[in-house]
Amino acid sequence: MRLARPSPSPSPRILTLLACCALSPVLSAQTQDDGGLWAMWVGQGRLGDKDSLLGDWRWWLDAQLRWREDGQAYDTGLVRPGLGYAITDRITAHLGYARIESDPAGRSAFHEDRVWQQLTWNLPVEGFTLQSRTRLEQRFLEDQSDAGWRLRQFFKSTVPVVEDRTTFVSIWDEMFWDLEDTSWGQRTGFRQNRAFLGLGQILDEKKTISIELGYLNQWIDRPGEDRLNHILLVCMFMTF
Repeated sequence: MRLARPSPSPSPRILTLLACCALSPVLSAQTQDDGGLWAMWVGQGRLGDKDSLLGDWRWWLDAQLRWREDGQAYDTGLVRPGLGYAITDRITAHLGYARIESDPAGRSAFHEDRVWQQLTWNLPVEGFTLQSRTRLEQRFLEDQSDAGWRLRQFFKSTVPVVEDRTTFVSIWDEMFWDLEDTSWGQRTGFRQNRAFLGLGQILDEKKTISIELGYLNQWIDRPGEDRLNHILLVCMFMTF
């Protein structure tokens, strides 16, 4: 009797090719370009000891600052806390809230509140990491009565480039779909893509702190003129 061979793991070269393709989204004829700087901190951890009643519960917190006009003008500040539950060792569900303060070019400053739900999945592969995150958001703008529902799909891979696996290439892509029209301008359909390529470094022996630096390509679909942002992105990740 022949035993079935296990399915081969996805090739890092295939993942790299897909991510590089995502760096060139389909754009309309008219596009406005800008440079920017984004800084991000992401922390997460257990609410209790591994074998305690809270061992499967997780907390999440990320904070971001964004600048536009080649990094010279403040654009956005974001804080996003959440509570999660580890369904398995590889799958975690989260529920949370986000507060966004925006000061866009040519418009008055405003704030947005969001409720969000997400499912993260660390896929079993050898030699590199592969992660999927599916997030659903309900967006509430100040002085507006209707909520805008949005779906975000994120894929990320990290590939070590040194033997001790502390330095790595980071590749990710995130796609945004607006799920309904709103009175404040949200339009149903595929509205944004973010693609990142950079280098990462693990900073401690326990591998709980890392930093990533690289290029983020952000394409936004807008009526009349799309926007293409070329962003220097700095991210710090901490696990507790």
